[in-house]
Amino acid sequence: MIDFRGLPLTLLGFSHWRDAFEMSDFTKMKQLTINASSRKNGGSAHSGRLRLEGKVPAVAYGKTREPSKLSVDARELRVLLKAIGNNAPVVQLVEDNSKPRTSIIQEVQRHAIKDTYIHVDFRQVADDEVVVLDIPVHPSGKATGVKNDGGTLETVAHKVSVRCLPKDIPDFIEVDVTELAVGDLIHIKELPALEGVGYLDHAEQPVFTVIM
Repeated sequence: MIDFRGLPLTLLGFSHWRDAFEMSDFTKMKQLTINASSRKNGGSAHSGRLRLEGKVPAVAYGKTREPSKLSVDARELRVLLKAIGNNAPVVQLVEDNSKPRTSIIQEVQRHAIKDTYIHVDFRQVADDEVVVLDIPVHPSGKATGVKNDGGTLETVAHKVSVRCLPKDIPDFIEVDVTELAVGDLIHIKELPALEGVGYLDHAEQPVFTVIM
């Protein structure tokens, strides 16, 4: 099971913004799209027939919509998840050829033995809905402590919690680690400032360090 339930999507009021460095290069949310078809029937028997046809049962829900039963093509889903990789699982969901809607893949269930998809959950978010979710952090460059002193770069926090509008969701947060010597730390407060994005974790929480 690929579980994205650790990505809370609650609406929260802004309390503060973290001190940060000047904005550096980072990748904004890619426009990845997946098509879905409506389905009226539920239950294990119907879901089993869908899987035999190369489809995956799905559900879409959100604050501004009623839950709906869907199905997606298994091959298309596999390609989509590969494209997402270690990035934020944000996609454009197209239901029955309708207008694409920004959605977050909340959970993907996989068969433990067959390595096939069992079910996928999409959470749709409105354009003006402030969301909170965890974003992967990627190091950039080779740390001084690694290059000159034989140290090892250690990722203390693989993801950080952020708050933003859907249009501002980054694929990932890129952090320059080249100046890190052995024993140095990069904290939340030192992550790059991203327009429209607020960091929610404690300012002193470490993200990267170099150890011997």
